[in-house]
Amino acid sequence: MTTELNWTAYLKAGQTTISNYLLQHYRDLGMSNDEFLVFVQTKAGIDHGELEPSTTKIGEALGWEPQLVFGHLESLRAKGLVKFVSVRDGSGRVTTQLDFEPLYTQLMRITGGTKQAAAQRVEAQGEPAQTKDDLSRATIYNLIEQEFGRPLSQMEMETVKNWFDVDHFQPEFIKAAVQEAVLNAALNLRYIETILVAWQKKNYHSIKEVRQERQKRSQFKQLNQEERVNIPTDVDILNTDWSQFK
Repeated sequence: MTTELNWTAYLKAGQTTISNYLLQHYRDLGMSNDEFLVFVQTKAGIDHGELEPSTTKIGEALGWEPQLVFGHLESLRAKGLVKFVSVRDGSGRVTTQLDFEPLYTQLMRITGGTKQAAAQRVEAQGEPAQTKDDLSRATIYNLIEQEFGRPLSQMEMETVKNWFDVDHFQPEFIKAAVQEAVLNAALNLRYIETILVAWQKKNYHSIKEVRQERQKRSQFKQLNQEERVNIPTDVDILNTDWSQFK
């Protein structure tokens, strides 16, 4: 009897289909493992007709508090992978539905080949591998997390979100600033933001101007090193031929 009831419950629950391509590339979208679990649970609810997913129900399935579930959903929104859409139902009640179309749009832009590592792109000092249109928020979040070697905290996510929504920094400049931070071994958001603000004050309009400044700075540093005189401290000052130290 118990087996029959379980089988009935199994069939009644229905099925949720997840693309193998998404399973292989969700990390490339900037999603953490926990965020992917929340997406799967949310999609299961949507597939079952629950257009307004319950964070409480999802939390019960994952053993998490509803606040944690909502935090992951908010993180996905900050990464540009989901939209919160307010819809008024037949009774006039406003509900919030989740639209994952941005996630699938980003997924379609991912190629199957191996990506060049971010550190290699920095070393090459060339243009970013992606075009301007491909430099999505998800790409920026993913790049920063790769360079930091860890997922961003909620506060850090909000900081990066403000770079787009409040400061209106262009994605290619954010990426270049991250590269600059890597070169200077200063992997923190405050340092990256300082670079972005400095470029904004200098009214830079292209990455070419950034590279030109970097080249000038490198040449100036090299010139100073060449002009530096190496004078030993243990010499007889009065009986030394100083011309040898030019």
